[in-house]
Amino acid sequence: MGIENLIAKLLASGADLSTRSAVRAVLSLMGEDEELADQIYVELKNRAYSEDFAKVPPEKRAVFIPQCLRNFRECPAELGEYGFECTKCGRCPVGSIIEVGERLGYRQFYIAPGGSLVKKILKSKVPKGEIKAAIGIACWPELAEAAEKLSHLRIPLQAVPLLRAGCINTLVDVKRVEEILSLGIMSERRGSKVPSIESSPTLGF
Repeated sequence: MGIENLIAKLLASGADLSTRSAVRAVLSLMGEDEELADQIYVELKNRAYSEDFAKVPPEKRAVFIPQCLRNFRECPAELGEYGFECTKCGRCPVGSIIEVGERLGYRQFYIAPGGSLVKKILKSKVPKGEIKAAIGIACWPELAEAAEKLSHLRIPLQAVPLLRAGCINTLVDVKRVEEILSLGIMSERRGSKVPSIESSPTLGF
């Protein structure tokens, strides 16, 4: 059964789908693959929070980019207080993602080497009102964990899964990232000058 059909089946069941463990339990009772729980949970959260996310101005949206998308052999970025500081050298898709975001009004991009730094950023900036929404690019388990934590903070998350996970050479659908970046932002503001990320998906070498 496809993911869309499975999500529809779960929603029609009226079961509690508010947590990862609840989704896993319902899948088990239905005889479906429990390994799909994180993916389904993230997709449900994306749908549930898309409207709230779209209402947040781009400068209040944080974009969390995994360091594994960098060209780790040639990346000139240095590690700063809040992650790697991209130089937009063109050797990986990270710089292009940031350029598109900046054209749309985004100001907060965090290339985080680990979850502990993400927690530090959220702890520092959410109470000050600097972050009111987030975009996360990561593997399914990490996105599911982030979705749970951010829901407790009342921070709407839009998640983009890696097409290939791992510590290096990961893969992401950059067109999907661009679509999420654009949510809620008027097309006339974007105009024709917003750069498009050319290849989809794109590999971080």
